[in-house]
Amino acid sequence: MGKIESRLKSLENRIARLESTLVIPDNEDPYRSEEQVQTADPSLISDTLTEEDKGLESQIGRFGLAWLGNIVLLFGIIFLTQYMMIQRFRIFSTVLGFIAALSMFFLAKYLKKTNDHLSFMFKMNAQVLLFYITLRLHFFSTSPVLTNKTISVIILLLIIALQAYMSIRDKSQAFAALYVIFALTTGIVCDATHFILPLVALTAAGSIYYYYRFKWEPLLVATIILTYSSVFLWLLGNPVMGHPMQLIAEQHSGVIYFFGLGAGFSITLLFRNRDRSSDDFLIGVTFVNGILYTLLLIFVVLGFFGKNYVVLFSIITICCLTWSTILHSRSDWNFASAFYALYGFMTMSIALYGLFGFPRVYLLLSVQSLVVVSMALWFRNRLIVVMNSLLFLTILLIYLLSSKSVDGVNFSFALISLVSARIINLKRSRLQIKTDFIRNLYLIEEFFMVLFVLFHAVPTHFITLSWKIAALLYFFLIFILNNVKYRYMALGTMICAVFYLFIIDLAKIEIIYRVLALL
Repeated sequence: MGKIESRLKSLENRIARLESTLVIPDNEDPYRSEEQVQTADPSLISDTLTEEDKGLESQIGRFGLAWLGNIVLLFGIIFLTQYMMIQRFRIFSTVLGFIAALSMFFLAKYLKKTNDHLSFMFKMNAQVLLFYITLRLHFFSTSPVLTNKTISVIILLLIIALQAYMSIRDKSQAFAALYVIFALTTGIVCDATHFILPLVALTAAGSIYYYYRFKWEPLLVATIILTYSSVFLWLLGNPVMGHPMQLIAEQHSGVIYFFGLGAGFSITLLFRNRDRSSDDFLIGVTFVNGILYTLLLIFVVLGFFGKNYVVLFSIITICCLTWSTILHSRSDWNFASAFYALYGFMTMSIALYGLFGFPRVYLLLSVQSLVVVSMALWFRNRLIVVMNSLLFLTILLIYLLSSKSVDGVNFSFALISLVSARIINLKRSRLQIKTDFIRNLYLIEEFFMVLFVLFHAVPTHFITLSWKIAALLYFFLIFILNNVKYRYMALGTMICAVFYLFIIDLAKIEIIYRVLALL
């Protein structure tokens, strides 16, 4: 009996495990094994099909071959209409193209509920074909179907407007990309300054709106590149339309659109996410916009503002510094305000050069460095201080290597270095500077500039004496500021004075000055 009971318990446990596997409700008859098998089989088959659908072959069949077939269909219709156009069946070719486009639209609508992906591809094809057939009504044809260019352009603009509406309605980034391409293409083929540039500006504005509403990042980057490329084509005479590639003779107030293009893409910084998730993308957008804007600015200045660029760079300076202040007031993101502040000071340097020239401009550039440090304190921005210290060093090296020595400029560089080092030391907590690298850089510059200044400013026989006086002043600063770095500078200055005394002075200067120097 014991063996029979244990056997029954074992069977009950096995049946319970099978029921839990097949998920049989409690009120269902456990002896309906045939129905259990029938209900289990579809799920198993469904799981098998789901796994199969995820295979590489299925993905290629459903998406890759579908895209390939639609592309072949599109080019087939285009080649057919082109062939009929060559055979002088212009009207029939145009009508056939429009019928094909409308057929694709209706087919896309019909397939929307059953095959959304194929419907999307047909809709894309239909829009491209519609734009192409409309474009060929007047452009790129020796005997156009529509001789009136204005009407043809109006129809193209209506298609662009329809494309923009569909992209917003369907929330489709692909349709929005077609809007960008259609708008820029229309501007280029129309081949008129006050048509190309407004369409470029409209395209940029549309892309900014798309980013603001839908956060379409790839579209924004592509639009920045395409819009600046279109402006470059305009500057080079629009060679796409058969003109020789050369800088246009007159810019026809196109610089206004140029300013608007750079300013428009800068507005995207206001759409930064609060969770900082978009910071890396916006940094990339800012650099792409800045690089392309700078390249375009070089072309514009060399072509049209070679002699009166001061006003142009002054306007850019005011705009950049104002925008930097706005960004600082709206956000604590240091990068955005620092980038535009530094760009503004860079254009200010060019404007100052245009006003004063070399070497007098170096005096103002050294003072400008102190202004930048002051702005960094106001913004609490460490990045501005770091970049300014590198720019200050670059300007100093250029001055020393390329210009003749001017005592006023020399003293200004030495004094600004000392003052900047003191400001950074006193306000390091405000700037969140944790190391002494930047301050040490300014002190090293100040150390060498003091030697350089005195070497050129005082008579030859008083150089050693002046360096020793400078060393004494450093020792005096040690007692006032209680800072060991000035002791190092004092000792370094004394060592330089001793070397100069024994190598130069004892061989050249008169005996009385040798005695004074030795004393």
